[in-house]
Amino acid sequence: MTGPSNSGVDARRETAGFVLPEPTATLDLAMDDGAPIHVVRHGNPSGPRVVLSHGNGFASDSYFPFWRLMLERFDLALFDIRNCGRNPFHAAEPHHYRRFARDNAVLHGAIAEQWGGKTTIGVFHSMSAIAALLAVVDGVWHWDALVLFDPPVVPPEGNSLRGPLMAEGGVLRDAALIRQNRFPDPDELADVFRYLHRFRRLRKGVAELNARAVLRFDPACGDWLLCCPGPVEAGLYTEVAELPIWRQPGPPVRPLLIVGSDPRPEDAPKTAPCCKLYCETFGIDYAFVPDTSHLLQLEEPEQCFALFDGFLAKNGITA
Repeated sequence: MTGPSNSGVDARRETAGFVLPEPTATLDLAMDDGAPIHVVRHGNPSGPRVVLSHGNGFASDSYFPFWRLMLERFDLALFDIRNCGRNPFHAAEPHHYRRFARDNAVLHGAIAEQWGGKTTIGVFHSMSAIAALLAVVDGVWHWDALVLFDPPVVPPEGNSLRGPLMAEGGVLRDAALIRQNRFPDPDELADVFRYLHRFRRLRKGVAELNARAVLRFDPACGDWLLCCPGPVEAGLYTEVAELPIWRQPGPPVRPLLIVGSDPRPEDAPKTAPCCKLYCETFGIDYAFVPDTSHLLQLEEPEQCFALFDGFLAKNGITA
């Protein structure tokens, strides 16, 4: 394969049996340092708004098996973290959680200004979930409700769960530092995803979907390049341990649910027991999805959606 026959965005629409819908609207924003972030709108414009983003090494399109379940009832605004997915690469620095949290504030305001103010639920996974938590522990609530999937909340010094989670993050960091950046075809990256043990539970077709979502075709070299190069991704896996996040969310408190991966198996991801302990410590609503790993929305999307939907109904948010 020498390259796509149409634009890079269009080339991502159909892959492995998944057909991503055309956005009903788009919004191109510049953060205060000039970093571009592209927002796409899908779904039902009359429903409550869901703003959704992704984990490290992924893009919002990767989560289509999950967010397609929202299309009929919710007004979706999807964005990729700076330097990821549909966004042009801006700079390796700043690419860190505090910066992402500031971007969230800009995005929330711009989406409301462009598409109207309404009840807005933030739905975030891992990296983007940590960015959202950084704000709420300081009492800054952009969202009317938050549903966070398996954020890697690192316990404080002295807790027995801290070391294993940091060690797992170190392994991911080291793998990202040596990650292949250029591919002749997205299927080659999809083969890598299918080979990796930590991706073993992915729904059929998600490996191909994710490969398309995190690559862009470069006509200058005739290859597909990672939208977010591995060395830019790498530091986030260990930086999270330095964040002051193991704290009670500050007032005004709004509905918050953390959905973790399954903490019960011996080989459970190290995020799983940390999410459970975090919620028990600070009185946060918690649920987990059986037989899932850290990528739970891409493994059991229907169960993840059911927990999200039930939580909204419990808190009087209906669509």
